[in-house]
Amino acid sequence: MNFNKNLNNISILFFSFVAIIVVINLFTTKNYGRSNDEVVRLLYTHEYMFDYYELRNAISQQAGNFLFIDLRTEAEYDAGHIPGAINIPFDQLLESRNIKTVKRSGDQIPVLYAGSESKAQTARLLLLAKGMDAGIRVMGGNYKTAVEFAIEDFKPAFAAYKDEKARFDYRRFMRPSPTGQPAKKRDQPAGIIPAVNQQTLSAQGGC
Repeated sequence: MNFNKNLNNISILFFSFVAIIVVINLFTTKNYGRSNDEVVRLLYTHEYMFDYYELRNAISQQAGNFLFIDLRTEAEYDAGHIPGAINIPFDQLLESRNIKTVKRSGDQIPVLYAGSESKAQTARLLLLAKGMDAGIRVMGGNYKTAVEFAIEDFKPAFAAYKDEKARFDYRRFMRPSPTGQPAKKRDQPAGIIPAVNQQTLSAQGGC
């Protein structure tokens, strides 16, 4: 009789423990508001790149209604940031208080920037997955390039700067020689594999 009573008590304790775990997970798990397919569909259906022309106007003329979100560390943010930007470190982006901050941006359009454009792009993807508005923007380049090309001295040639364009300069790699002839080794720009001079060697010796 005591054995059955102990068994019932153990069962009750076990199911109570499971129920507690379920409740904790319900309130602490970072649930996503969109499926992967929906996120992929939204990635390129909206104009999301924020160029330096827009940044210059937003800073100098206060044009547009943007909420700049600095995804760098607190120390990097304190060392310098875009005027009016708030700091939400990338590794804290999905914390509930930070999600609420982005959701409460109201009429302001969130513009993400970080130490690299790819990190800001990743942050946008995560926020889209959380069900955020698809109008979230990503600033091209990073804070350093923004300072150089837009904040300190606006350079129109870099108005549409993007990290991808900087890494893959196809015109440099495919530049023809002035005469239309294959470029000589000394004329090849840095970064291209130099031409290999072919030589024919005759075998020496024999059996």
